[in-house]
Amino acid sequence: MDKIEIYNTMENGKLAVGVKVKDKKASLADLLESWQLLCEDPDLFKVYAEGNYAPCRGCLHNCCDTAYVIPDLISFKKMAQYLNCSCKEFISQYFHPDKTAFGLLRLKPNPCVFLKDNICTIYPVRSLICRFYVCAYLLGDTEQLIYSIAITGIAATCLFAEEEGLICKDPAVGMSSFDMMFKKLIAEYRDSSNVELFMRAREYSEIPLLPFL
Repeated sequence: MDKIEIYNTMENGKLAVGVKVKDKKASLADLLESWQLLCEDPDLFKVYAEGNYAPCRGCLHNCCDTAYVIPDLISFKKMAQYLNCSCKEFISQYFHPDKTAFGLLRLKPNPCVFLKDNICTIYPVRSLICRFYVCAYLLGDTEQLIYSIAITGIAATCLFAEEEGLICKDPAVGMSSFDMMFKKLIAEYRDSSNVELFMRAREYSEIPLLPFL
């Protein structure tokens, strides 16, 4: 039996994607494996796809150009290892310095520092924000599920970086509205018991979905 079911149903007059967790032992890795099929599905309506029906691979709209990406802690560590960097070197070379001064680990954007010729050069270790993004309509409870998982992982990254002395906790002045939004979200999630799941885990297979449901 599949642990995760991805399905389509109508909500607010639109055909939307939903997730049903069928096994209480399902992990985040199981969800990501099922979710990846959406990106490759040429029959799923996608807002920005060519003709609205096409796989994400090769999409010229490329949301990676301007995305505000803060990696979850598992991807943060894996990216550094993939690039053969220490965490300090990784932050210094690949993150927006002004945002780091605010205590926000945003990857350098416009386009993403890892986007070359419209191809992600760190695809195997990309962050949850990137893995979960698909320009399709989502059911409200499904959107909330992936949102809470991604923000929890981001909060874990910031907490880890603070504990390691890699970023400051108190923000400087001059934050944008997006910066302030992320700071607020991180503050809301950082004390969640689910953050500890990311602090302890090395792989997405070690993150159970049940606490997020």
